[in-house]
Amino acid sequence: MLLPTRPDLDELIHRPGKIALLVDALGAEGVDSAAVLAGSGLAPAALLDAATRVSLRQLLAVHANALRLAPEPGFALRTGLRTRITHFGLYGYALLASATARQAIDFALRYRALASPLIGLAFEHRHGAGEAVWVFDDPLGLGHDSALRRFVVELQLGTLLAVHRDLLGAALLPRRVRLRDAAPAHAALLRKLLGCPVAFGESADELCFDAAWLDHPLAFASPVNAELARRSCDELLAEMEHAKHTREAAAPEGVAARVAALLLASPGRFPDAATVAERLGLHERSLRRRLRAEGRSFQALRDEVRCTLARDYLRDTQLSTEDIAAALGFGDAANFRHAFKRWTGESPGAVRRRGA
Repeated sequence: MLLPTRPDLDELIHRPGKIALLVDALGAEGVDSAAVLAGSGLAPAALLDAATRVSLRQLLAVHANALRLAPEPGFALRTGLRTRITHFGLYGYALLASATARQAIDFALRYRALASPLIGLAFEHRHGAGEAVWVFDDPLGLGHDSALRRFVVELQLGTLLAVHRDLLGAALLPRRVRLRDAAPAHAALLRKLLGCPVAFGESADELCFDAAWLDHPLAFASPVNAELARRSCDELLAEMEHAKHTREAAAPEGVAARVAALLLASPGRFPDAATVAERLGLHERSLRRRLRAEGRSFQALRDEVRCTLARDYLRDTQLSTEDIAAALGFGDAANFRHAFKRWTGESPGAVRRRGA
């Protein structure tokens, strides 16, 4: 059964660098790459192919797997801190070649789409406080109570700090970090790894630095190379826009596609119809009415997503039935087996033995 698609999540326009980073980091912990890639439709060899392009939905699927497979609570932040600016290709080289940190920030924001963003970023120079502040938001609607969003935020915090250190020196520390979430069990570890005070239960997610470094000259500044890299990045953005418009013309989006994309981005904690409607800017009754007009229902879409993910887990991983049940939000393995038999007419064991 095919899932509906959502153009802005399913456009194959992003490079797989972030996925490769997670595969490598979990591989170092003994996690098989097939388990990390389950549900993404990607094979490990594709990550080594310069022509590979991935979608935001594939990125979300792999991040959701990494959240579930992470060996310890600080995994996301540690992995982000291991990121090097060269992981971002031409986009990263353009940042390195910028004259000052302020110019690098301007470039980073203008060409942000090239970094395969799962988290929105805005920058503020708060002159009164003497702070340079990155403000995170949630453009994909993962939800502020979502474990996946928290994982992505911690990964982004580490990545931003690592990139700043590549530009300005390894000794650079933030002034402070503010996070919306309540303090987790690994709060002390977050403070230690970030090297600054971290406040929880705040009104925003923010990474704050001393504004004094904004006009700091960068060690690898090169106006000629910065311009060459900028031109190449313009070409990449044009390629992405062309792919986007081509897909939109071929496959206009319906509300069922948007619902399926939100559900697929939240495995293990599937939002209910009211939450999905809110994220789409609709009343729940309007959502259900529009789905009926497309011949769909919310429950059927949720079952399709669960069934698709279950098949991927059974085919591509060695996860036990109990682990798959938990990953799909079932209370126990018996309920999962019953649901899977209802969806497919087969048992999970039969599908795993057949490998399809």
